[in-house]
Amino acid sequence: MLVIFLISALISNSIFGVRGDIYGFSFGVACPESPVISDFDANKYVGKWYEIERIPMIFERGLECVTAEYNLLEDGSISVKNSGVKKNGKKSSVDGIASLPNPETQPNMFYVDFRNKGKHSERKNEANYHIWATDYENYSLVYSCNVYAGFIKFEAAWILAREKKLNEEIITELKEKLTEKGVHIEKLKPVSQHC
Repeated sequence: MLVIFLISALISNSIFGVRGDIYGFSFGVACPESPVISDFDANKYVGKWYEIERIPMIFERGLECVTAEYNLLEDGSISVKNSGVKKNGKKSSVDGIASLPNPETQPNMFYVDFRNKGKHSERKNEANYHIWATDYENYSLVYSCNVYAGFIKFEAAWILAREKKLNEEIITELKEKLTEKGVHIEKLKPVSQHC
């Protein structure tokens, strides 16, 4: 009983921020199956994207004007640079590498490895990055999901655009794709791009 109480306390402290925001954690045993984009073209996808909406994440807490920049590397992997501006005006960024575990069968399902070097050790944070929809020129819908301990589901979703604004009809269509897969779109929050 004490173990259950401690796990519940840890989860509630991790899930809810100071203002009660939910940070992508919920109880669940499975992630939705990501759609395969069989003709996905990484060459067209690379470049700069602006965050339009996201499920609030602890690692993006308080960040505005968030962008993601992707560049193709010689070995076929993709460099990732996520940047944003904190409310105090300071810039924040993290670098990573995206690779394709199954390029032939799942060309739109990347594995992203972020490495943050601290003073005494290197902390490794790995994530999946599944592109559910994109037209390469205007929008992208990205989803990530993992289940821990068999019942704690962590999911993230981002609506990205090539410009700082995106047509509301497109946003609605992308949210419908999430809803069809069982993702709770009420968790999505707009991201300010006015810094």
